[in-house]
Amino acid sequence: MLTSQNMRDLIKEAIADLKKGDGFIYVTADGKQVDLHDAAKNGIAVTPVNPKDQVIKKLEAAGLLLNDTRFLNELNELISLVTGSGVAAKTSKRRTFSDAEKSKIVEEWKKVEAAGKKTKAAFAREIGVGYQTFINWLRG
Repeated sequence: MLTSQNMRDLIKEAIADLKKGDGFIYVTADGKQVDLHDAAKNGIAVTPVNPKDQVIKKLEAAGLLLNDTRFLNELNELISLVTGSGVAAKTSKRRTFSDAEKSKIVEEWKKVEAAGKKTKAAFAREIGVGYQTFINWLRG
């Protein structure tokens, strides 16, 4: 089982491999990664390999199934929920309001405004509507 430090090292190595400028990494017959210039200087036969394929193999061996779309979606959702960063794509559709709903919201705003409790922007956020949309409803 990988420790958290080993996982960090694996991820850092994967990032470094993917950021290499020439687009390929070079491996020996036994699968060890080697610098192309060192291999040429020492007469070692190498095979060019897409670093993405190598990274995916290493991460899958560690239990990260990056070719599994469902797993990736769940991992992205987990990261989003843990960090609160909003990484996960929103799956909900845009909400549309009927004229009756808009009227009811505007009436509610008039009560809130009379009490002086909230700004228009705060009220719009609270009901899940963009500020400009809410302003358009007030004008409308």
